[in-house]
Amino acid sequence: MNILSFLPRFRAAEKALAELETREAWTREQISAFQLFRLNQLWSDAILHTAHYRNLAKSRSLPGQFTSLEHFQATCPILDKNLVRTGQRDFLSEKAGAGDWYHSGGSTGKPASYFRSKEAHLEILRGRYCGHARWGIGIFDRWAFLWGHAESFSPGLKGAIARCKQPILDHLRSRLRISAYDLSSSSRRSDLELIAKFKPAAIYAYSTAGYLLAKEAKATGFQCPSLKLIVLTAEPVFPHIVKECEEAFGVPTIAEYGSAETGNLAIEWPDRTLRIQEDIFFVETPKREDGRYDIVVTILNSNAFPLIRYAIGDVTDHPIELHNIGFASLRNIAGRHQDLIIGKSGEPLYASWFEDLLEHDDAIRCYQVHQTKSGDLLVSLETKRSDVLPDVTKIQKRFAERVGYGVSVSLVEKLPSTPAGKHRWITSELANEKILPTPN
Repeated sequence: MNILSFLPRFRAAEKALAELETREAWTREQISAFQLFRLNQLWSDAILHTAHYRNLAKSRSLPGQFTSLEHFQATCPILDKNLVRTGQRDFLSEKAGAGDWYHSGGSTGKPASYFRSKEAHLEILRGRYCGHARWGIGIFDRWAFLWGHAESFSPGLKGAIARCKQPILDHLRSRLRISAYDLSSSSRRSDLELIAKFKPAAIYAYSTAGYLLAKEAKATGFQCPSLKLIVLTAEPVFPHIVKECEEAFGVPTIAEYGSAETGNLAIEWPDRTLRIQEDIFFVETPKREDGRYDIVVTILNSNAFPLIRYAIGDVTDHPIELHNIGFASLRNIAGRHQDLIIGKSGEPLYASWFEDLLEHDDAIRCYQVHQTKSGDLLVSLETKRSDVLPDVTKIQKRFAERVGYGVSVSLVEKLPSTPAGKHRWITSELANEKILPTPN
Protein backbone atom coordinates (compact mmCIF):
# COMPACT_ATOMS: atom_id res chain seq x y z
CA MET A 1 0.00 0.00 0.00
CA ASN A 2 1.21 3.52 -0.82
CA ILE A 3 2.41 5.33 2.31
CA LEU A 4 0.62 8.51 1.19
CA SER A 5 -2.75 6.78 1.52
CA PHE A 6 -2.53 7.29 5.29
CA LEU A 7 -2.11 11.07 5.03
CA PRO A 8 -5.23 13.15 5.85
CA ARG A 9 -4.98 14.94 2.48
CA PHE A 10 -5.43 11.73 0.49
CA ARG A 11 -7.95 10.16 2.83
CA ALA A 12 -10.06 13.29 2.44
CA ALA A 13 -9.57 13.17 -1.34
CA GLU A 14 -10.96 9.65 -1.59
CA LYS A 15 -14.04 10.67 0.40
CA ALA A 16 -14.51 13.74 -1.82
CA LEU A 17 -14.59 11.74 -5.05
CA ALA A 18 -18.13 10.50 -4.42
CA GLU A 19 -19.41 14.08 -4.10
CA LEU A 20 -17.53 15.16 -7.22
CA GLU A 21 -19.08 12.31 -9.20
CA THR A 22 -22.58 13.53 -8.28
CA ARG A 23 -21.72 17.01 -9.60
CA GLU A 24 -20.84 15.52 -12.98
CA ALA A 25 -24.46 14.37 -13.25
CA TRP A 26 -26.01 17.76 -12.38
CA THR A 27 -28.53 19.43 -14.66
CA ARG A 28 -27.54 22.59 -16.53
CA GLU A 29 -29.59 24.64 -14.06
CA GLN A 30 -27.73 23.15 -11.08
CA ILE A 31 -24.34 23.77 -12.69
CA SER A 32 -25.16 27.40 -13.55
CA ALA A 33 -26.48 28.12 -10.06
CA PHE A 34 -23.37 26.65 -8.45
CA GLN A 35 -21.09 28.61 -10.78
CA LEU A 36 -22.89 31.88 -10.03
CA PHE A 37 -22.62 31.26 -6.28
CA ARG A 38 -18.88 30.61 -6.49
CA LEU A 39 -18.38 33.49 -8.91
CA ASN A 40 -19.98 36.00 -6.57
CA GLN A 41 -17.86 34.73 -3.68
CA LEU A 42 -14.73 35.14 -5.82
CA TRP A 43 -15.74 38.59 -7.06
CA SER A 44 -16.63 39.93 -3.61
CA ASP A 45 -13.27 38.80 -2.30
CA ALA A 46 -11.37 40.13 -5.32
CA ILE A 47 -12.72 43.68 -5.19
CA LEU A 48 -11.89 43.86 -1.49
CA HIS A 49 -8.43 42.30 -1.37
CA THR A 50 -6.89 42.46 -4.87
CA ALA A 51 -5.54 45.73 -6.26
CA HIS A 52 -6.42 45.10 -9.91
CA TYR A 53 -10.07 44.27 -9.26
CA ARG A 54 -10.49 46.92 -6.61
CA ASN A 55 -9.36 49.53 -9.15
CA LEU A 56 -11.37 47.92 -11.96
CA ALA A 57 -14.62 47.91 -9.96
CA LYS A 58 -14.12 51.55 -8.98
CA SER A 59 -13.17 52.84 -12.45
CA ARG A 60 -16.05 51.03 -14.20
CA SER A 61 -18.64 51.25 -11.41
CA LEU A 62 -19.02 47.47 -11.43
CA PRO A 63 -21.57 45.85 -9.08
CA GLY A 64 -20.65 44.05 -5.88
CA GLN A 65 -22.61 40.97 -7.04
CA PHE A 66 -23.89 39.62 -10.34
CA THR A 67 -27.51 38.60 -10.77
CA SER A 68 -26.75 35.94 -13.40
CA LEU A 69 -23.90 34.53 -15.46
CA GLU A 70 -25.22 36.56 -18.39
CA HIS A 71 -25.05 39.72 -16.25
CA PHE A 72 -21.45 38.87 -15.40
CA GLN A 73 -20.52 38.36 -19.07
CA ALA A 74 -22.16 41.59 -20.14
CA THR A 75 -20.60 43.64 -17.33
CA CYS A 76 -17.10 42.39 -16.52
CA PRO A 77 -14.39 42.98 -19.17
CA ILE A 78 -12.20 40.21 -20.57
CA LEU A 79 -8.76 40.06 -18.94
CA ASP A 80 -5.78 40.21 -21.28
CA LYS A 81 -2.95 37.77 -20.62
CA ASN A 82 -0.28 40.48 -21.00
CA LEU A 83 -1.86 42.50 -18.21
CA VAL A 84 -1.39 39.61 -15.80
CA ARG A 85 2.12 38.93 -17.04
CA THR A 86 3.32 42.51 -16.51
CA GLY A 87 1.42 43.23 -13.29
CA GLN A 88 1.50 39.99 -11.34
CA ARG A 89 1.59 41.62 -7.90
CA ASP A 90 -1.63 43.53 -8.66
CA PHE A 91 -3.41 40.17 -8.93
CA LEU A 92 -2.03 38.64 -5.74
CA SER A 93 -4.62 38.87 -2.97
CA GLU A 94 -3.66 40.69 0.22
CA LYS A 95 -4.80 37.58 2.08
CA ALA A 96 -3.44 34.97 -0.32
CA GLY A 97 -2.21 32.63 2.42
CA ALA A 98 -0.17 29.48 1.78
CA GLY A 99 0.43 28.41 -1.80
CA ASP A 100 2.90 28.18 -4.66
CA TRP A 101 3.91 30.08 -7.78
CA TYR A 102 3.44 28.25 -11.07
CA HIS A 103 5.25 29.22 -14.26
CA SER A 104 4.20 29.13 -17.89
CA GLY A 105 5.46 30.38 -21.19
CA GLY A 106 6.14 27.52 -23.58
CA SER A 107 2.94 28.02 -25.58
CA THR A 108 3.35 31.78 -25.84
CA GLY A 109 7.10 32.19 -25.84
CA LYS A 110 6.61 34.62 -22.95
CA PRO A 111 7.37 33.34 -19.42
CA ALA A 112 4.91 34.31 -16.70
CA SER A 113 4.08 33.33 -13.11
CA TYR A 114 0.77 32.65 -11.36
CA PHE A 115 -0.02 31.97 -7.71
CA ARG A 116 -2.36 29.22 -6.52
CA SER A 117 -3.39 28.53 -2.94
CA LYS A 118 -2.87 25.05 -1.55
CA GLU A 119 -6.63 24.62 -1.08
CA ALA A 120 -7.34 25.54 -4.70
CA HIS A 121 -4.60 23.23 -5.93
CA LEU A 122 -6.00 20.30 -3.95
CA GLU A 123 -9.49 20.90 -5.32
CA ILE A 124 -8.21 20.90 -8.90
CA LEU A 125 -6.25 17.70 -8.25
CA ARG A 126 -9.35 16.01 -6.89
CA GLY A 127 -11.28 16.92 -10.01
CA ARG A 128 -8.51 15.31 -12.01
CA TYR A 129 -8.60 12.16 -9.85
CA CYS A 130 -12.32 11.95 -10.51
CA GLY A 131 -11.76 12.21 -14.25
CA HIS A 132 -9.19 9.41 -14.15
CA ALA A 133 -11.52 7.26 -12.04
CA ARG A 134 -13.94 7.19 -14.98
CA TRP A 135 -11.28 5.18 -16.79
CA GLY A 136 -10.60 2.83 -13.88
CA ILE A 137 -7.50 4.63 -12.56
CA GLY A 138 -7.25 5.05 -8.77
CA ILE A 139 -5.48 7.79 -6.82
CA PHE A 140 -2.57 5.54 -5.89
CA ASP A 141 -2.17 3.64 -9.16
CA ARG A 142 1.26 3.82 -10.78
CA TRP A 143 1.94 6.34 -13.57
CA ALA A 144 4.77 6.67 -16.05
CA PHE A 145 5.42 10.32 -16.94
CA LEU A 146 7.09 11.05 -20.29
CA TRP A 147 7.73 14.65 -19.36
CA GLY A 148 10.20 17.45 -18.80
CA HIS A 149 11.43 18.97 -15.56
CA ALA A 150 11.42 22.71 -16.08
CA GLU A 151 12.34 23.65 -12.51
CA SER A 152 15.67 21.85 -12.85
CA PHE A 153 16.74 24.63 -15.25
CA SER A 154 16.34 27.28 -12.55
CA PRO A 155 19.64 28.92 -11.65
CA GLY A 156 21.52 28.37 -8.40
CA LEU A 157 20.05 26.86 -5.27
CA LYS A 158 16.48 26.78 -6.58
CA GLY A 159 17.44 24.50 -9.45
CA ALA A 160 19.58 22.29 -7.21
CA ILE A 161 16.71 21.83 -4.75
CA ALA A 162 14.32 21.00 -7.58
CA ARG A 163 16.67 18.36 -8.98
CA CYS A 164 16.89 16.70 -5.56
CA LYS A 165 13.23 17.07 -4.61
CA GLN A 166 11.55 15.77 -7.77
CA PRO A 167 12.81 12.14 -7.60
CA ILE A 168 11.66 11.91 -3.97
CA LEU A 169 8.18 13.21 -4.80
CA ASP A 170 7.91 10.90 -7.80
CA HIS A 171 8.82 7.89 -5.64
CA LEU A 172 6.26 8.79 -2.98
CA ARG A 173 3.56 9.30 -5.60
CA SER A 174 4.31 6.03 -7.44
CA ARG A 175 5.50 7.83 -10.56
CA LEU A 176 8.19 6.84 -13.02
CA ARG A 177 9.49 10.03 -14.62
CA ILE A 178 11.09 9.57 -18.03
CA SER A 179 12.71 12.52 -19.77
CA ALA A 180 10.96 13.71 -22.92
CA TYR A 181 13.96 15.82 -23.85
CA ASP A 182 15.66 12.99 -25.79
CA LEU A 183 13.36 11.23 -28.25
CA SER A 184 15.97 9.25 -30.15
CA SER A 185 15.08 5.68 -31.08
CA SER A 186 17.57 4.23 -28.59
CA SER A 187 16.21 6.40 -25.76
CA ARG A 188 12.64 5.43 -26.55
CA ARG A 189 13.53 1.75 -26.47
CA SER A 190 15.20 2.23 -23.08
CA ASP A 191 12.12 4.13 -21.89
CA LEU A 192 9.86 1.26 -22.92
CA GLU A 193 12.02 -1.19 -20.99
CA LEU A 194 11.71 0.99 -17.88
CA ILE A 195 7.94 1.24 -18.32
CA ALA A 196 7.53 -2.53 -18.68
CA LYS A 197 9.57 -3.11 -15.53
CA PHE A 198 7.67 -0.43 -13.55
CA LYS A 199 4.22 -1.82 -14.55
CA PRO A 200 2.22 1.43 -14.49
CA ALA A 201 -1.55 1.65 -14.86
CA ALA A 202 -1.25 4.74 -17.07
CA ILE A 203 1.19 6.78 -19.13
CA TYR A 204 1.08 10.59 -19.07
CA ALA A 205 2.89 12.35 -21.90
CA TYR A 206 3.23 15.32 -24.19
CA SER A 207 1.23 14.48 -27.32
CA THR A 208 4.24 14.49 -29.62
CA ALA A 209 6.41 12.48 -27.23
CA GLY A 210 3.61 9.96 -26.66
CA TYR A 211 3.17 9.55 -30.40
CA LEU A 212 6.86 8.83 -30.98
CA LEU A 213 6.95 6.41 -28.03
CA ALA A 214 3.95 4.60 -29.53
CA LYS A 215 5.70 4.23 -32.88
CA GLU A 216 8.67 2.64 -31.11
CA ALA A 217 6.36 0.41 -29.06
CA LYS A 218 4.69 -0.84 -32.22
CA ALA A 219 8.02 -1.47 -33.92
CA THR A 220 9.37 -3.49 -30.98
CA GLY A 221 6.19 -5.40 -30.08
CA PHE A 222 6.02 -3.76 -26.65
CA GLN A 223 3.80 -5.43 -24.04
CA CYS A 224 2.68 -4.06 -20.66
CA PRO A 225 -0.40 -5.87 -19.29
CA SER A 226 -0.76 -3.44 -16.36
CA LEU A 227 -1.57 -0.50 -18.67
CA LYS A 228 -5.14 0.79 -18.68
CA LEU A 229 -4.85 4.30 -20.12
CA ILE A 230 -2.68 6.76 -22.07
CA VAL A 231 -3.19 10.47 -21.27
CA LEU A 232 -1.87 13.05 -23.72
CA THR A 233 -1.67 16.76 -23.01
CA ALA A 234 0.19 20.08 -23.49
CA GLU A 235 -0.30 19.97 -27.29
CA PRO A 236 -3.19 19.26 -29.66
CA VAL A 237 -4.18 15.59 -29.57
CA PHE A 238 -4.74 14.86 -33.26
CA PRO A 239 -6.73 11.78 -34.38
CA HIS A 240 -3.67 10.16 -36.02
CA ILE A 241 -1.80 10.43 -32.71
CA VAL A 242 -4.66 8.76 -30.79
CA LYS A 243 -4.86 6.00 -33.41
CA GLU A 244 -1.12 5.30 -33.22
CA CYS A 245 -1.13 5.16 -29.41
CA GLU A 246 -4.18 2.93 -29.14
CA GLU A 247 -2.80 0.50 -31.73
CA ALA A 248 0.61 0.38 -30.05
CA PHE A 249 -0.45 0.12 -26.41
CA GLY A 250 -3.86 -1.54 -26.77
CA VAL A 251 -5.60 0.79 -24.31
CA PRO A 252 -7.71 3.97 -24.60
CA THR A 253 -5.81 7.18 -25.35
CA ILE A 254 -7.42 10.38 -24.11
CA ALA A 255 -6.75 14.12 -23.96
CA GLU A 256 -6.37 16.39 -20.97
CA TYR A 257 -6.42 20.16 -21.32
CA GLY A 258 -5.01 22.67 -18.87
CA SER A 259 -2.28 25.20 -18.25
CA ALA A 260 0.00 26.56 -15.56
CA GLU A 261 -2.62 29.19 -14.76
CA THR A 262 -5.58 26.85 -14.41
CA GLY A 263 -4.19 23.43 -13.61
CA ASN A 264 -6.20 20.63 -15.24
CA LEU A 265 -9.25 22.28 -16.80
CA ALA A 266 -10.83 19.49 -18.85
CA ILE A 267 -10.49 15.76 -19.43
CA GLU A 268 -11.90 13.37 -22.00
CA TRP A 269 -14.76 11.20 -20.78
CA PRO A 270 -15.55 7.65 -21.96
CA ASP A 271 -18.10 9.13 -24.40
CA ARG A 272 -15.00 10.73 -26.05
CA THR A 273 -16.01 14.31 -25.27
CA LEU A 274 -13.55 16.70 -23.61
CA ARG A 275 -15.49 17.77 -20.51
CA ILE A 276 -14.74 20.96 -18.57
CA GLN A 277 -14.51 20.75 -14.77
CA GLU A 278 -17.39 23.24 -14.47
CA ASP A 279 -17.60 23.23 -10.69
CA ILE A 280 -14.17 24.93 -10.70
CA PHE A 281 -14.08 26.73 -14.06
CA PHE A 282 -16.53 28.96 -15.91
CA VAL A 283 -15.49 28.83 -19.57
CA GLU A 284 -16.65 31.05 -22.43
CA THR A 285 -15.87 30.87 -26.14
CA PRO A 286 -16.46 34.31 -27.72
CA LYS A 287 -16.24 34.32 -31.52
CA ARG A 288 -13.20 35.80 -33.22
CA GLU A 289 -12.97 37.76 -36.45
CA ASP A 290 -11.36 34.76 -38.19
CA GLY A 291 -14.41 32.59 -37.44
CA ARG A 292 -12.81 30.61 -34.63
CA TYR A 293 -13.41 31.05 -30.88
CA ASP A 294 -11.21 32.33 -28.06
CA ILE A 295 -11.16 30.39 -24.80
CA VAL A 296 -11.90 32.65 -21.83
CA VAL A 297 -11.70 31.16 -18.33
CA THR A 298 -12.83 32.26 -14.88
CA ILE A 299 -11.16 30.12 -12.22
CA LEU A 300 -13.86 29.97 -9.55
CA ASN A 301 -11.50 29.04 -6.69
CA SER A 302 -8.69 31.48 -7.57
CA ASN A 303 -9.25 33.86 -4.63
CA ALA A 304 -5.53 34.02 -3.88
CA PHE A 305 -4.73 35.17 -7.43
CA PRO A 306 -8.04 35.96 -9.16
CA LEU A 307 -8.21 35.25 -12.88
CA ILE A 308 -11.65 36.46 -13.95
CA ARG A 309 -12.71 36.29 -17.61
CA TYR A 310 -9.09 35.50 -18.44
CA ALA A 311 -8.25 35.12 -22.14
CA ILE A 312 -5.90 32.16 -21.86
CA GLY A 313 -4.61 32.51 -25.43
CA ASP A 314 -5.93 29.23 -26.84
CA VAL A 315 -8.51 29.01 -29.61
CA THR A 316 -11.01 26.40 -30.77
CA ASP A 317 -12.88 25.77 -34.01
CA HIS A 318 -16.17 25.22 -32.17
CA PRO A 319 -17.96 27.09 -29.38
CA ILE A 320 -18.43 25.48 -25.99
CA GLU A 321 -21.15 22.82 -26.07
CA LEU A 322 -23.59 22.84 -23.16
CA HIS A 323 -25.37 19.62 -22.16
CA ASN A 324 -28.69 19.27 -20.37
CA ILE A 325 -27.02 16.79 -18.00
CA GLY A 326 -23.34 16.89 -17.11
CA PHE A 327 -20.46 19.26 -17.67
CA ALA A 328 -19.97 21.23 -20.90
CA SER A 329 -17.47 20.11 -23.54
CA LEU A 330 -14.80 21.63 -25.80
CA ARG A 331 -13.46 20.51 -29.18
CA ASN A 332 -10.37 21.07 -31.31
CA ILE A 333 -8.29 23.16 -28.95
CA ALA A 334 -5.29 24.83 -30.59
CA GLY A 335 -2.77 25.59 -27.89
CA ARG A 336 0.95 25.03 -28.01
CA HIS A 337 2.01 23.21 -31.12
CA GLN A 338 5.75 23.17 -31.52
CA ASP A 339 7.80 21.37 -34.14
CA LEU A 340 10.40 18.83 -33.22
CA ILE A 341 14.02 19.91 -33.58
CA ILE A 342 16.14 17.45 -35.54
CA GLY A 343 19.63 16.77 -34.21
CA LYS A 344 22.73 16.19 -36.35
CA SER A 345 22.24 12.45 -35.83
CA GLY A 346 18.84 12.69 -37.50
CA GLU A 347 17.02 11.90 -34.25
CA PRO A 348 14.20 14.15 -33.00
CA LEU A 349 14.60 16.41 -29.97
CA TYR A 350 11.50 17.57 -28.12
CA ALA A 351 10.93 21.34 -28.04
CA SER A 352 10.40 21.38 -24.27
CA TRP A 353 14.16 21.25 -23.55
CA PHE A 354 14.71 24.49 -25.46
CA GLU A 355 11.64 26.10 -23.91
CA ASP A 356 12.60 25.20 -20.36
CA LEU A 357 16.12 26.54 -20.71
CA LEU A 358 14.99 29.90 -22.13
CA GLU A 359 12.02 30.35 -19.80
CA HIS A 360 14.23 30.13 -16.71
CA ASP A 361 16.49 32.94 -17.86
CA ASP A 362 15.27 35.98 -15.92
CA ALA A 363 16.58 38.36 -18.59
CA ILE A 364 14.36 36.94 -21.37
CA ARG A 365 10.84 38.23 -21.93
CA CYS A 366 10.00 35.98 -24.88
CA TYR A 367 11.68 33.97 -27.63
CA GLN A 368 11.47 32.25 -30.99
CA VAL A 369 13.56 29.34 -32.24
CA HIS A 370 13.64 28.34 -35.91
CA GLN A 371 15.56 25.49 -37.51
CA THR A 372 16.46 25.97 -41.17
CA LYS A 373 16.57 23.25 -43.81
CA SER A 374 20.32 23.03 -43.25
CA GLY A 375 19.74 22.23 -39.57
CA ASP A 376 21.07 25.50 -38.14
CA LEU A 377 19.11 27.21 -35.36
CA LEU A 378 18.10 30.87 -35.52
CA VAL A 379 17.23 32.05 -32.00
CA SER A 380 15.56 35.43 -31.40
CA LEU A 381 15.28 36.79 -27.87
CA GLU A 382 13.26 39.73 -26.60
CA THR A 383 14.79 40.99 -23.36
CA LYS A 384 13.03 42.41 -20.32
CA ARG A 385 15.47 45.27 -19.76
CA SER A 386 18.17 46.94 -21.84
CA ASP A 387 20.64 46.92 -18.95
CA VAL A 388 20.24 43.20 -18.04
CA LEU A 389 20.99 40.93 -20.97
CA PRO A 390 20.94 37.13 -21.30
CA ASP A 391 24.20 35.24 -21.66
CA VAL A 392 24.10 34.80 -25.43
CA THR A 393 27.37 32.86 -25.55
CA LYS A 394 26.11 30.32 -22.99
CA ILE A 395 22.79 29.83 -24.82
CA GLN A 396 24.57 29.46 -28.15
CA LYS A 397 26.96 26.87 -26.72
CA ARG A 398 24.27 24.78 -24.99
CA PHE A 399 22.01 24.76 -28.06
CA ALA A 400 24.92 23.84 -30.35
CA GLU A 401 25.94 20.97 -28.08
CA ARG A 402 22.34 19.76 -28.08
CA VAL A 403 21.65 19.79 -31.82
CA GLY A 404 25.14 19.50 -33.37
CA TYR A 405 24.36 22.25 -35.88
CA GLY A 406 25.25 25.93 -36.01
CA VAL A 407 23.37 28.33 -33.73
CA SER A 408 22.82 32.05 -34.21
CA VAL A 409 21.36 34.07 -31.31
CA SER A 410 20.07 37.62 -31.80
CA LEU A 411 18.49 40.13 -29.42
CA VAL A 412 15.44 41.99 -30.75
CA GLU A 413 13.28 44.81 -29.44
CA LYS A 414 9.99 43.11 -30.27
CA LEU A 415 9.01 39.66 -31.48
CA PRO A 416 6.00 39.37 -33.83
CA SER A 417 2.87 37.69 -32.48
CA THR A 418 1.06 34.80 -34.12
CA PRO A 419 -2.64 35.27 -34.98
CA ALA A 420 -3.73 33.05 -32.09
CA GLY A 421 -1.32 34.66 -29.65
CA LYS A 422 0.12 31.22 -28.97
CA HIS A 423 1.75 28.22 -30.61
CA ARG A 424 4.67 27.60 -32.92
CA TRP A 425 7.34 29.60 -31.18
CA ILE A 426 9.64 26.71 -32.01
CA THR A 427 9.61 25.70 -35.69
CA SER A 428 11.73 23.48 -37.91
CA GLU A 429 11.98 23.23 -41.66
CA LEU A 430 13.98 20.06 -41.11
CA ALA A 431 11.20 18.27 -39.23
CA ASN A 432 10.15 15.48 -41.56
CA GLU A 433 6.62 14.17 -42.04
CA LYS A 434 8.06 10.67 -41.63
CA ILE A 435 8.99 11.63 -38.07
CA LEU A 436 5.83 13.47 -37.12
CA PRO A 437 3.02 13.81 -39.67
CA THR A 438 0.66 16.70 -39.07
CA PRO A 439 -2.96 16.91 -40.23
CA ASN A 440 -3.99 19.04 -43.19
